[in-house]
Amino acid sequence: MDSRSGVATVSSKGIRKKVKNSESVALQRYKIDTYNLLDLDEVLNDVYCSCRPVSADYDARKDTLKHLNALALDICGNIKGSEPVLKAYGSFAMDMFSARSDLDVSINFGDGAYDELPRDTKLQILGSSAEKLRSLQGEGHVRNVVAILSARVPIVRFFDQRTSVECDLAVDSKYDILNSRIIQIISQIDDRFQKLCLLIKHWAKAHDVNSASHKTLNSISLTLLVAHHLQTQDPPILPPFSLLLKDGIDPPNVEKRTQEFLNWGQRNKESLGRLFVTFFVKLQSVEFLWRQGLCVSFLSGLWISKRWRKAGVGINVEDFIDVSQNVARVVNDRGAKKIYGSINKTVEDLFEFLNGKIDGGHLKDRLFVPQPVVEPPPPVPPVEVYHQPPHHNYRCDEFKGRHNKRPRFGDGGYFVHHRHGGEDLMHVGDDNHAVDIPPPPPPFGRVYRIYCDKFGPQNSP
Repeated sequence: MDSRSGVATVSSKGIRKKVKNSESVALQRYKIDTYNLLDLDEVLNDVYCSCRPVSADYDARKDTLKHLNALALDICGNIKGSEPVLKAYGSFAMDMFSARSDLDVSINFGDGAYDELPRDTKLQILGSSAEKLRSLQGEGHVRNVVAILSARVPIVRFFDQRTSVECDLAVDSKYDILNSRIIQIISQIDDRFQKLCLLIKHWAKAHDVNSASHKTLNSISLTLLVAHHLQTQDPPILPPFSLLLKDGIDPPNVEKRTQEFLNWGQRNKESLGRLFVTFFVKLQSVEFLWRQGLCVSFLSGLWISKRWRKAGVGINVEDFIDVSQNVARVVNDRGAKKIYGSINKTVEDLFEFLNGKIDGGHLKDRLFVPQPVVEPPPPVPPVEVYHQPPHHNYRCDEFKGRHNKRPRFGDGGYFVHHRHGGEDLMHVGDDNHAVDIPPPPPPFGRVYRIYCDKFGPQNSP
């Protein structure tokens, strides 16, 4: 029993058995093997080609790096005895970006060392960078400069108007640079890895589940979930990362080892469409296992059982460089519910398409086009209606004497009896609009019938 969460700890062997059973039940329920997936392959390849960057997108990001390099030299000068060097990381460095993807850039000092600057120094450099960028904003070179300094990885975010690229500027993020470089090297083993990553990230953006600030999946978590999906196919498409990092994590060593595994997964003939469908079905089938300690391990290429100190984590994705870290640690219970709401809806949409209920165009819209959030209309405040009480028989002398008021009716309305010019009148209405009408006559005779025709019955005969 885990004392932090009250959930029984399951062994890695036990958790893998549960995953296998859950996934097997899901695949049988959906009868994936009975479908012809050629039409889905065509839809996904069209989407991939449409979001794949062209040469102009590469050039724009390279130009942004040049602009930032000049800015870094101007701001930082020499720190730790070396000039600042800008390096990209994230989706651009992995070659898994689209034309609309952000550019992640780090100002580094020194080359090859993985020790980082103190946080105070990083914040100082980022603060100076934000001031410089705001001065450029006044000249029309950039816009939307925002310093996000309280985050775990502090950044300055801005939009480069010269290249139309949104950029996140960090300081000394050597770990992220190394991580991105290793993934880019490994993606050479099988091109389905790069294609599926781009599609899944495109899907996550459209469904608003690719945001650490909103407690959903960051880009590295999505990338590693895709890698693990390919590792756990039968036969596997990607090898365990431990085989690729056997000689160390330095990129030249990883590159050398990776060359020995090129086309390692060619025995697996699964199409992009099948891998896309089974990715979501697999995640859907293991939803209830995360709280039991289910964890994704890339070093072993297997599902394992593992818990971190933070209880109630929504999804567990082990970092392949530092296995003490969960790269999906920001996902909380609310974020996990949002992620799984999108996964469940996507599975429904995919099988509606496979069953011929929607066409390819509608499937593209549902999976890859951001859907407008329809806010429910504000509740209409209840209108309090005052019903006129049952009519009573009033004698004529009662109107002329004791009864000088009638019950309230409507919203703020009232009857008030008074005399005007020697004539008995009833004051009807509210404080802003009032109409004087005569009081009702005795409830009998011709005069009463004429009164009722004009003003409505006031008394029961």
